[in-house]
Amino acid sequence: MLKSLHIENFAIVDEANVSFDSGLNIITGETGVGKSLIVDALSIALGERAFKDFIRDGYPSAVVEAVFEVKRTELAKLAQFGIDSPIITIKREIKLQGHSKVWMNGQNRTVQELKELGDLLVDLHGQHEHQYLLNEEHHIDFLDQFAETSELKRDVAEKYQILSSLNRELREQERSASSRQEQMQLYAFQLQELNDVNPQANELEELEKERRILENALTISEQASALYKEAESTEGSAIERLNRIISQLENLSTYTETAASFLPEALAARVSLQSIADFASEYEKEVHSDPHRLGEVEARIKLLSRLCQKYNRTFDELLGYWDDIKDRLGKQENPEWSQKELLQSIAVSTKAYSKACKILSEKRTQEAHILSDLVARKLNHLGIPHARFQIEVIQEEQTDGFVELKGHKLWGDGTGVDRVTFWMQANPGEPLRPLARIASGGEISRIMLAIKSAMSGKDGIGTVIFDEIDTGISGRIARIVGEELKELGQHHQLISITHLPQIASLADSHFRVEKHLINNRTVTRVKRLDDQEQITEIATLIGDGDPGETTRLAAKELLKQGE
Repeated sequence: MLKSLHIENFAIVDEANVSFDSGLNIITGETGVGKSLIVDALSIALGERAFKDFIRDGYPSAVVEAVFEVKRTELAKLAQFGIDSPIITIKREIKLQGHSKVWMNGQNRTVQELKELGDLLVDLHGQHEHQYLLNEEHHIDFLDQFAETSELKRDVAEKYQILSSLNRELREQERSASSRQEQMQLYAFQLQELNDVNPQANELEELEKERRILENALTISEQASALYKEAESTEGSAIERLNRIISQLENLSTYTETAASFLPEALAARVSLQSIADFASEYEKEVHSDPHRLGEVEARIKLLSRLCQKYNRTFDELLGYWDDIKDRLGKQENPEWSQKELLQSIAVSTKAYSKACKILSEKRTQEAHILSDLVARKLNHLGIPHARFQIEVIQEEQTDGFVELKGHKLWGDGTGVDRVTFWMQANPGEPLRPLARIASGGEISRIMLAIKSAMSGKDGIGTVIFDEIDTGISGRIARIVGEELKELGQHHQLISITHLPQIASLADSHFRVEKHLINNRTVTRVKRLDDQEQITEIATLIGDGDPGETTRLAAKELLKQGE
């Protein structure tokens, strides 16, 4: 319920404070005084688009603050906004410079959050605010509220969530299996490639050594020959000279032990020199220029190096990776999940979800007939005598639909399988058409009133606002509309702007919007009327001018009839 509304520097309203009551709150006032500004200000507080034109001339900002009180039993649906108190204070500031600001119970929030909260607190039906009823997406909400399907919807939503989760798991596993298969195919290709090359341990290192020898064969042969000659083959070679040294040491050793002590080292040196000479002799024979073999070695080195670069590994790491993919491919025959078991779970879940959707759909269809008849009767009562109203509940076939009913696959989501549309015929001889295509501005408020009356407070919205619901009606119908508002006020807090005395006389609380000239500026004030002021205001509405005794008596009579 809306407890109070504070407006500051909003259009021609410099400052206004209005405290509303339960039941039927009526707002009246002369044309042009700004009655609809009250509704506009509340719309801004509930998250509607805020234009800078709303700011009073000469001021940097406008402020609207609304205080609501909800039942503690309704707090659960507001938990998503972090609200845990039955008193909710909403404040919005529109600035000439910069973005507007929003607060909920003193905390900064977004306009989108404000809009979502506002939809739960207030149904606002102004001359230009009929989109909620005309939007077919909301028709299912009206029907569900009337049919009281919350438990059935919860069951459907839970089963849909389970089924969606299972289908999501299946898709992920299929993607995983596909990805695993692709990986195995890559491994198989890489294995074949490595098998074809067949790299061996230490091969690259040995090939590099062989290439260095082949590239320098002539130089190596010349150096080995020279070494052999120096060591043994030529006259005056190292071994020949060393043999003479050994002979001389042997001759001297007969005279001195010191000379004899050098003989072992000289003999060892001769052995080493002989080994060097033998190596040089043999190496010279082994090493020879071989361009063909050099080409083979270079090609092999290039191939192995390209593999290392391709796999971004060193040669030793490449050999390790080769062994690793052999092992992985050997284990690929044992998948970690069973698609068969998952498909069985999906089949069971689909059956449970389909059954829940069927029960919900049957309930909706049954209640749609009842609500259609009730709304049609209300519309006839409210001055649309030939109105026909029909609620259509249909299902949409879908090849890959989740739901299976009577051999058909149907579209479905967390709300079930139904599409709900309101159809209406306002005039005799015309066909039924979707509500959005035929309802005029003057009719839509009465249609909403008829729906709200038929639902008898089942929608859970605390406050309903009708801006000039009396458009296009008068006399007896005006009184009937007023009585419907009065009746609806037993289930909701109603705020209605009207210019008809038949409706105003039924108010539980009556407010008058007045325009004053203060300091050469026009300002708007909102005043709560006492009993005598209400008589005067209703008399003014009856006489369309200053009330006289006759109109005051008529006003008293209207008020008496409404008691």
